[in-house]
Amino acid sequence: MTLSLCRFALAFIWIYQGIVPKWLGPHDDELAMNQVLGASHEQAVWIAYGGGALEVGLGLAILVWWRRRWPYQLSALGIGLLSVFVLWLAPQFLLAAFNAAILALSMIALVELRRS
Repeated sequence: MTLSLCRFALAFIWIYQGIVPKWLGPHDDELAMNQVLGASHEQAVWIAYGGGALEVGLGLAILVWWRRRWPYQLSALGIGLLSVFVLWLAPQFLLAAFNAAILALSMIALVELRRS
């Protein structure tokens, strides 16, 4: 039961983060982080849509291939890379409400619980 809960929670977070702040907007914070890379507003929108697609895909992969290791390894890698991106290029988002640091720590805990 606990492992199933971890799997569904992790998948839900990826799918939610792909749909709500990226596809249903995109949210201004998503665009601001993408523009830190030097992207124009239009490019930032497309980066958000593409990132959202990758996140939704990863969430679905966790649900479909839940017995395989690679979705969880890819999840841990994705969380790590996104965290480094925010820490290096947009550290102001680490202190924001519902911030990236807490989200990343929660997702890493779910990955680790799932692996144990």
